[in-house]
Amino acid sequence: MDAVRRVVTRDDLDAVARAVFGNGRRLRGVSRLRGGSKKGVYRLDLDDDSTAVVYIWDASENYWPATGAGADRVEDPFSPASGLDLFEAAHRNLHQLGIRTPQLLLADRSGSLCPADLAVVEDVPGDNLESLLRRDPARAAPRWPDWRRRWA
Repeated sequence: MDAVRRVVTRDDLDAVARAVFGNGRRLRGVSRLRGGSKKGVYRLDLDDDSTAVVYIWDASENYWPATGAGADRVEDPFSPASGLDLFEAAHRNLHQLGIRTPQLLLADRSGSLCPADLAVVEDVPGDNLESLLRRDPARAAPRWPDWRRRWA
């Protein structure tokens, strides 16, 4: 990672929260979440006890910068195959397939709310898939009997 990592604070995301939720709710706090090695992932904590998740695509949040021959190919796992455009395309595709995905509340490329592209999605409470697979593999299994044929 070449860029200096910036600490994202409540003040940094206050305008984002207002853009999504209006002035009726106030941003109480921001916490960094695990799992965003090519983007920053943050939980917004609002004064009505609701939450949302923010993804920020900033160079300082990317721990996998493109390097080496062929690093610009999408099939290379270390290629820069990340960003708001790909996120929106994946979100749209999953939705069209009928797969429940967190609602996209805001996508912003303007730089006016944050100096990087960002997306705000609903925060879905409960276990993540990794812990569900450990605790209850049957419940985490695909629901379609022919799921392999759907992706072939």
